[in-house]
Amino acid sequence: MPGLDILELEARARTFDQRLQRLMADLAPRQITWYPYPTLLTFSILDRLLTGPRRHLLDLAGGDPILDIGCADGLNSFFLESLGCQVTAIDNYYTNHNQLRGFNALHAALASSVEFQAVDLDSQFALTEDVFGLALFLGVLYHLKNPFYVLEALAHRARYCLLSTRIAQRTPAGHPMQKEPLVYLLDPQECNNDSTNHWIFSETALRRLLAQTGWTVQDFITTGATRGSEPARADRDERAFCLAESRVCRRYSVKLLEGWYALEHSSFRWTKRRFSIEVRRPPSAAFTTLRFDFRLAGPGPIVLSATVNGIAVPSAVFQEESEHSYNIRLPEEALASSPIRIDFSADKCVPAGANDQRELALLVPFWRPGLDAADPILPFHLS
Repeated sequence: MPGLDILELEARARTFDQRLQRLMADLAPRQITWYPYPTLLTFSILDRLLTGPRRHLLDLAGGDPILDIGCADGLNSFFLESLGCQVTAIDNYYTNHNQLRGFNALHAALASSVEFQAVDLDSQFALTEDVFGLALFLGVLYHLKNPFYVLEALAHRARYCLLSTRIAQRTPAGHPMQKEPLVYLLDPQECNNDSTNHWIFSETALRRLLAQTGWTVQDFITTGATRGSEPARADRDERAFCLAESRVCRRYSVKLLEGWYALEHSSFRWTKRRFSIEVRRPPSAAFTTLRFDFRLAGPGPIVLSATVNGIAVPSAVFQEESEHSYNIRLPEEALASSPIRIDFSADKCVPAGANDQRELALLVPFWRPGLDAADPILPFHLS
């Protein structure tokens, strides 16, 4: 069953915004200078933007966390959390409108579980999750010194991106740029007296940038001054909104559940006799088989069996002390939902040694030559 249509999301966003406005008024004695722009009104624009199955915006995340980039006071983050989403919010303390006082006040007042990560996007940044189902990247791109790097890095970590940024059809001197892949570099105080405003793209340049950084634009509209827009004038402000799909991000993610020991030597984990994983994927990703790679580190034979969302699948016998793969055809009934839980069971363990009395069944690699770090999805292959 598809989730909420964007029209329903818009209605809920309006209701939640009213709640937040009352809460922010109650917090007024703290003298917080709130972010001045109506963040949650973005959802009214999305009704015009999104088409087809993408109108069920949250379904695109496939149950994976959502990333709110440049979260300001966190209104989008807290709204999505209220809908049951797991959200990670990121921003830069030094460029945030009120140095995150607004975000922190609302986070405490709402008893929120939104995770916050302080990130300088103009640095070699790292993100906490391996795969995000959806990234909100609204009104941030033109503030970045290196938008190419950020979009390319994000394409490897988020399956979908909802992006908005200022664009222009002509330069302040009146030279046309809409149909050329051109970018206007702002003087530090030229646009809104804000020295963090840097790059204003033409629509052609923005589309080319997205294509070259690993994204495919699925939906695209512009708002505001859609005729004669310029990079700096407030009355010539045009905004592009798009929903882009990554061509390079994994189409699924895997979460380790029970029965796994800690990563050892940054390269492998042991399992117990019974261990489990959870597979998440967007509705558009069609998979029918799972291959699980492991090493049998003790004498065989060992019988490995599994259930997929409680449905038993054929077991397999492994004889030799070497690398193996357990291939599972995923039952059609299990594929109707996401996430998919897979419970494994081995019929015996490696004999305990004098220095290690743990229940050890399989040795599972999470690193191979050529990788800079352990890959949490390496042993699991969906096709």
